[in-house]
Amino acid sequence: MKVYIAAPYAARAQAADYANELRRIGYHVTSRWLAEAHSIDSTTVGAATGLPDDQVEQHALDDLEDVREADLLVLLTESVARTGGIFPSTSGGRHIETGYFMALRGAEHTVIVGAPENVFHRLGAVTVVGDWHEAVVELARRLVLNHRPVGVNASEWSA
Repeated sequence: MKVYIAAPYAARAQAADYANELRRIGYHVTSRWLAEAHSIDSTTVGAATGLPDDQVEQHALDDLEDVREADLLVLLTESVARTGGIFPSTSGGRHIETGYFMALRGAEHTVIVGAPENVFHRLGAVTVVGDWHEAVVELARRLVLNHRPVGVNASEWSA
């Protein structure tokens, strides 16, 4: 299964660590932004005004492509994201990615990690967990259910 991790850009290192955990349990992480090498400062977060327009546009287009490729989206909210003191909570890129994903795949394929930040995070089909540990348990459960033997329905598999 493929997963996109959305988070504040300033939490890139934390999100990259989490992506490695998900790879170890069998997920393919589509979030190329986690491998970007830009320093994280006031010119590279938010609207990234310190980067050339064509580069910023390419990053945005790559992110949208990576979201389209994913089966699940995991969003790290402000309450769990570690940003090293740089926190442009008004940038909102993660919210665009999450909304785009929900429109493509549905809210039921979205996992919010931490306190909900807007009304869309509280849709009944969205899974909200309190911390990363709970997220890994939920994602491992989904991975197992997705790989159940052919011809076995979910009630038989979980029994």
